[in-house]
Amino acid sequence: MPEGLTSAVQRRVGRGEFSQYVTAAVTRQLELDLLAELSALLEADHGPIPEEFLAEAEAAWPDAV
Repeated sequence: MPEGLTSAVQRRVGRGEFSQYVTAAVTRQLELDLLAELSALLEADHGPIPEEFLAEAEAAWPDAV
């Protein structure tokens, strides 16, 4: 990990919490990667999500975009 990034994390959480912070970040990234893979598989099998469904989802959860 680049030294500047390491220093930024340590300033934010302290030395004792560095490992926990990085573990949580890697866990979130793996979850996002798996969701992206699932999305690609579903799109390959069923085609893209219709625009009207995307608009409905955006209207229901405007803060998620």
